[in-house]
Amino acid sequence: MKLSLRSVRNSYSPGQTPAFELTARNTSGTDCEVDLGPEHAVFTITPASGDDAYWASDDCVEGEGSLRYRVAAGSGITYTVKWDRKPSAPECGTPPAGSAKAGTYLVEAKAAGFEKVRTSFVLKSD
Repeated sequence: MKLSLRSVRNSYSPGQTPAFELTARNTSGTDCEVDLGPEHAVFTITPASGDDAYWASDDCVEGEGSLRYRVAAGSGITYTVKWDRKPSAPECGTPPAGSAKAGTYLVEAKAAGFEKVRTSFVLKSD
C-alpha cells in the first residue's frame, strides 16, 4: 500500500475552500485494508515560511476516529479533506481568531505504517 497526497487546486481564491486528496494505492496482489480516519491519518497545514502548524486534523477530532477501507489488489481509494482556512488548537482548545492569510502553505499527511506525504498550495489575496 502506498499513499499519495495532492491539493485539488494549485491555488485558491478568497472564498474557495481548500481540499486535499489522500490516495491509498494497493500495489500488492491481494486485497488490503487501510484506516484513513482522523485518529489514524493526520493532516497538518503549515505556512511555507514557518515551522509551526497552523491547522492539524488531530487537534480536535469529532465523530468517528476510524474510517476503514478495503482496497482491492491493484486499485486505490481516495479520501478528501476540506479545510475552512481557520486555525486549530491542540486538545480542542480555543484557536486564534481569524483565518489563514494569503501565501504558500504545505499540507502533510502521515499515517502509521506509511511514509509521510506532502504537497503545497497557494491561498491568493483579494
